[in-house]
Amino acid sequence: MELYLYNKLENDKCVQGILDKDNTVLMRTIIEFAETYGITKNSIREYVVTLLINDDNVLSNIAQSGGEIGKDLKKIALFDINQIYDKLFAATIKYTPSSFDKGYFSAYTDSVTKMTEAKNAKELLELLINHYKTLGSGELSKYCAFKYDGMIEGISEIEDVTFNSLIGLEYQKQILIDNTEAFLKGKLSNNVLLFGDRGTGKSSCVKALLNMYAGDGLRLIEIPKQYITDIPKLTKMLSKKPDKYILFLDDLSFETHEKEYRTLKIAMEGQLQANPSNVLIYATSNRRHLIRETWADRDGGEVHRNDQMQETLSLSERFGISLVFSAPDQKEYLHIVDQMLKNHGIEINADIEKAAVVWQMNHGGKTGRCAKQFVANYVAKNKEK
Repeated sequence: MELYLYNKLENDKCVQGILDKDNTVLMRTIIEFAETYGITKNSIREYVVTLLINDDNVLSNIAQSGGEIGKDLKKIALFDINQIYDKLFAATIKYTPSSFDKGYFSAYTDSVTKMTEAKNAKELLELLINHYKTLGSGELSKYCAFKYDGMIEGISEIEDVTFNSLIGLEYQKQILIDNTEAFLKGKLSNNVLLFGDRGTGKSSCVKALLNMYAGDGLRLIEIPKQYITDIPKLTKMLSKKPDKYILFLDDLSFETHEKEYRTLKIAMEGQLQANPSNVLIYATSNRRHLIRETWADRDGGEVHRNDQMQETLSLSERFGISLVFSAPDQKEYLHIVDQMLKNHGIEINADIEKAAVVWQMNHGGKTGRCAKQFVANYVAKNKEK
């Protein structure tokens, strides 16, 4: 094959196995691929499609960044895809992969399946371009949730949290929904800080947003504090992708000697280059002021003290929206327990209320998390009685 855009395929050992009719190399590669990543019964075609959707080239970059593909570029792309379709898609192998869910996003699965069923090269190219435009390429096209630890890794299973399961918090939920919907529609939106008592639903609200809007192109990338310095590099890469990304910083706080907060300040507001319109930062914290301050930090003259306080406050103020999550009182706590029990077909009574109060006294206080843990324990012990 003589490929112009997809020339990297020529170096792939499975592709070489197909072209050289080396069934040993082909079988070894396809078995490994089918059992590890495969989602269709046509493993060879799916393998080739995976190479195509993960290929970093001029066409894929223009398509996923929303640019217009020129006629000449499309002709060259079709020239490549014709060769790939005729010489690689035509290969057959008798191997049916095991059937189990790989945890990919449903839109990814549907797109790959359609490409493996393409009836000709032109149809394959159109499906491929549509994949780039709607899902992007690489790991980011496969999942809706990710973690970042120097590289992006997809999360195949996310907690099934919905806003209906989060009792109370009506004001906080509505603000988050409104801001996130504006973000998804390309309107002005804000970075968000969710702060307050532990176990009150801060992280769960962010997960509920993902479960609600993943089908609309929302993606969530969880970033540990030690990788905050990579945010500028990460946002630059994400700016070329078609989806909307929330960078999720969970349980965030800084000591004064930790300098990652300076990078975060600049990433949100302060760099010369404008922030990409498809990236926001949502952070949760038990503290309103993210940089921990001690009395020793306030030693010195008036000027020094004022400078220190401004530095401490400056990070929190870069979040356009700050939402407080407070622990419920006992009446609210029992209401949460009541609503959660109803989801399991159980009506609360005086004995259950007493048990719930005893539970919260021994398990972290009156919070939504504590209520959830009590209900899980109670249902497990009493549901089948």
